[in-house]
Amino acid sequence: MLRQVIHRGLKASFYWLGLFVSRHPVFFLTVPAVLTIIFGSTVLSRFKPETDLEVLVAPTHSLAKIERSLANSLFPIDQSKHKLYSDLHTPGRYGRLILLAKSGGNILELADQVLQVHKQVLDLRVNYKGFNYTFAHLCVLSHRDKRCLLDDIITIFEDIRQAVLSNSTFHKVPVSYPNTTLKDGRVSFIGHQLGGVSFSPNSRDQQVKFARAVQITYYLRNHGPVVQDAIAERWENEFCALVSRLSTAEAPHASDQLHIQSLTSFSLWRDFHQTGVLAKGEVLVSLVLVLLAATISSSMRDCLRGKPFLGLLGVLTICIANVTAAGIFFISDGKFNSTLLGIPFFAMGHGTKGVFELLAGWRRTRETFPSRSAWRMLLLT
Repeated sequence: MLRQVIHRGLKASFYWLGLFVSRHPVFFLTVPAVLTIIFGSTVLSRFKPETDLEVLVAPTHSLAKIERSLANSLFPIDQSKHKLYSDLHTPGRYGRLILLAKSGGNILELADQVLQVHKQVLDLRVNYKGFNYTFAHLCVLSHRDKRCLLDDIITIFEDIRQAVLSNSTFHKVPVSYPNTTLKDGRVSFIGHQLGGVSFSPNSRDQQVKFARAVQITYYLRNHGPVVQDAIAERWENEFCALVSRLSTAEAPHASDQLHIQSLTSFSLWRDFHQTGVLAKGEVLVSLVLVLLAATISSSMRDCLRGKPFLGLLGVLTICIANVTAAGIFFISDGKFNSTLLGIPFFAMGHGTKGVFELLAGWRRTRETFPSRSAWRMLLLT
């Protein structure tokens, strides 16, 4: 009973809707076209990619975000990094330099090359509105001396270089692992800064004899104004470009003995959104296949009964609806992410099915009632 009532209600409502559309053809041809142009233009003007990947996987009230905010407030980077490296909270904006000795070499013997690369990172300049900014303008400052916070492994490499310049070997500089004692008496944790470590035999405090890689992190301030965040983002881009140059033949002195890699706070975001660029070919091929399927399914041996252009028109209508929906999405402050690329094809599949059902009903009606009035009744129902 309820099913029949709903069926009759829908049938009557669609009948009157079709009758209303048939009596106002100019309105329903011009207004949707104008709205599509307006909303389609907003796609180009208000397009913004989603920069916070956590929004895609966690709600704003998730416990992980609350705990991370608590960790950031209780354990700031400039106070906790000298004791223990922890993944409890993200370090904000940063640039990470990973140096690996080639041919299985010892990174401790390449202290001068490591410090040369480090100096080029510190001298990196970013131009923003006519002003040049370096790492010294953007770095996280220490509470003790208001100087840029740098990993303690840099101090160790400077001591090793001084020892080499004074005709000594790097073994004269004692380096224990994972905790080592610096010249000023501080005990520093370097477990996350040296990689591929092997120890000297019979050493009580685990003296480092060999290390394959070193990791240096450059922390940037990210709790300032929006302009500062924009400059820090540009610095990260220039940092990646510098590492790319150093790792190629453009800088032979740096790439002769070292493999150089970079990692920044936006590396995951860049790789995630790169999927949209890589999927351009697949998207175009899929669109061509949908158009081809709509054309073939709407064609018949009898050229008078076949309606291939009606199938193409159905797909075009769905594309216009997708453009309009995208414009409304961006007007309401929505942000793009590559997972949205599949939504238009779901709409095309559903809409094309409706077009095919309409064509099948049209053909049956024409075979049974070839008059023009029967066609009009089909469209109204």
